Amino acid sequence: MDALQGVGNKALGEWHEWTGTYYHIRRRLTKDEQRKVGDPLDVRATEEGIKRAEAVQRFLPLHMKGIVE
Repeated sequence: MDALQGVGNKALGEWHEWTGTYYHIRRRLTKDEQRKVGDPLDVRATEEGIKRAEAVQRFLPLHMKGIVE
């Protein structure tokens, strides 16, 4: 939660989800943040998504390596 201080707009929406493996916190962006980053894009199962997943593999604990959602 400390990492989210000053990021996004909790009043516009914030969701917490435990998947059994990961804990996700999703928060709506402020209008200014949205303008800066553009529209959301799902890169899973794309060349970019695969490259991103490969780039972080070395930082993951052994039990999480090879997991790409």
